[in-house]
Amino acid sequence: MAKVGNVSVIKRVGAVEAAATALREMVAAGKWADRLPGTRVLAGQLGVSQPTVQLALLELAKDGVLESAGERKAYRVKSRGASLSKESGPKGKRVILLTHQAIERTAESGRQVMEMLHRMLTPAGWQVDYRIVDFLHARTPHRSWDDLIGAEPGEQVVALFGRPALAEWAVKRGVKIIFLGGVTDGFEVPVVAVRSANLLAEAYRRLIALGHRRIVTQLCDRPQSYIDSMREAARMELEAAGLPYSPAYHTPDSEYLRPDVSWSIMESLFKRERPTALVLLDWRELVTAICFLSKIGLKVPEDVSVVLLNDQANAEWFQPPLARFKFPIARMARRLKAWLEGKWDPDGLRVGVAAEWVPGESIAPPPKG
Repeated sequence: MAKVGNVSVIKRVGAVEAAATALREMVAAGKWADRLPGTRVLAGQLGVSQPTVQLALLELAKDGVLESAGERKAYRVKSRGASLSKESGPKGKRVILLTHQAIERTAESGRQVMEMLHRMLTPAGWQVDYRIVDFLHARTPHRSWDDLIGAEPGEQVVALFGRPALAEWAVKRGVKIIFLGGVTDGFEVPVVAVRSANLLAEAYRRLIALGHRRIVTQLCDRPQSYIDSMREAARMELEAAGLPYSPAYHTPDSEYLRPDVSWSIMESLFKRERPTALVLLDWRELVTAICFLSKIGLKVPEDVSVVLLNDQANAEWFQPPLARFKFPIARMARRLKAWLEGKWDPDGLRVGVAAEWVPGESIAPPPKG
């Protein structure tokens, strides 16, 4: 932590430094006897881009951990004795903040909680390390996670949007882990989260009260348990209003979350029976939906109402003002900090926190006819 005048400034650890830290630990653990793999292989292992890996390798070369064998040639191990991290904190005061991609690319609410947690911990003497591991689509634990995450038994990890395979890995390795959002599928890992199914139910209730019947929520590239809970929430709200529920129409899903997949689903639905409301899970899906509506000449909310089950710092730029949910960032960060300090133990339970409905102006009664 540096100081500017009398003000303390917490250094933000980006993707390059997180990748450099992971590589430093792997070198020190003896993962490579001499020569490292190429940047493409390393990028795949770390879940970052090749340019990020190249910059991380340059950092390690500057620190004397690696040496360059020349242009277009792999780096060599120079010293395994280099420290695992540029900073060393008191024993028992180290936490790893784990994400599946560079933190600046993660969902706004999750990034804000992680950054606030960092700001809370650093003045209290905690060493905060970041790791990037692509665990999001893993079906089983990967042995490479032992090196990539670098957590010893008993050490503490906060994982953003955790998954069952990661929970299984932590339980088997004796790593103390807590998820900030995500699913565990029965593994005894605590989760602090805003429950998406509750937000979906509230959004559907509000839309149904306005007269909407054809409400659509895409569930692309989500865990099956998440899909099941969201479909149950949609079904209950629609049937409570005496309306039929069709999973294929109201809550379509796909194994992939890509612009072309989302676009194709929208084309199919609007040809079948035009939705009057869209409830979207994240900002990427919102952008695709707005572009699609614009292309076919429909307006928000006159023709189609729109709700975002999240919040974004740039949501204020949306016109009309976006109906969405504001997450309790500070409350979630305080929960995580209390868990790390041993002051709060949810005992492997999912702890839900409530989000605030932001009405906006992107919803209205459905068009007549």
